[in-house]
Amino acid sequence: MRTLIVGTGFVGSVLSEWLHSRGIEVTQSSRIRSRGDVIVSNGAALDALIASCEFDQVVVLGQLTGPNIDWVLERIDGPRWLIMSSQQVASIVPAPGTKVALAREALALGRGACVLRPTMIFGRGRDLNITRLISAMRRWRVPIVPGSGTQLVQPLHVDDLCQVILRHRVDIQGGLYAVGGAEALPLRELVGTLAELLGLHLPVIEVPNRVVDLAARLASRNWLRPDQIKRLGEPRLADNGPVAAAFSWSPEPLGLRLEQAALGPHGAQSWTWR
Repeated sequence: MRTLIVGTGFVGSVLSEWLHSRGIEVTQSSRIRSRGDVIVSNGAALDALIASCEFDQVVVLGQLTGPNIDWVLERIDGPRWLIMSSQQVASIVPAPGTKVALAREALALGRGACVLRPTMIFGRGRDLNITRLISAMRRWRVPIVPGSGTQLVQPLHVDDLCQVILRHRVDIQGGLYAVGGAEALPLRELVGTLAELLGLHLPVIEVPNRVVDLAARLASRNWLRPDQIKRLGEPRLADNGPVAAAFSWSPEPLGLRLEQAALGPHGAQSWTWR
């Protein structure tokens, strides 16, 4: 029995390593040979791959806003399929493609799949959330937050996300589930905790909302979209009750996960398979 991972990227690479370390056979497909075990670029290729082996779980990691995902979703045949979405689709400030992503979620659910909506994923030095924040703080030696920093965030460590996917493999069932870290805390407290772990002794500095608004207007000059800047002031929360009940899952304490992220590759705990 195997798990088929359709897609690569940050989560895909960690998930493949994570499952392999637990003795689970994994086939990873990609449209580019260097990124996966098998090239799958169309429906016929995916049909042939699925027919070639008895996969007890199929994990789809392609962006639901992307242009090349419909032919994958059309092949969902029940709850063994786990589709990765994002809690961002429920954001007050919508991202481009949100309506398309919601429609694709509905298609997957209608075919019986399990759809996960994770919050901001971080860990193992490969993400663009907490790791990017840590890199900026190490570089500038100043902890900053947009606005007052009172908005609640619930970052999710990639290992805890992998644990949900493993639990789904053991207890196959469909449905829509939000997935977040063990606790929510104000962004200001998150930044302050990371600053302390990094040995920074300056107080957290608030960036006035007018500066955040200006940054949103100038976002394109820094390869960002205005909506990405505006969402910095939004809460990022998930109700873990349903996913915990469905899969007997609970994430590790957030303090431990932040410490692992701050220690980086030189920290003994950071790269321990859990």
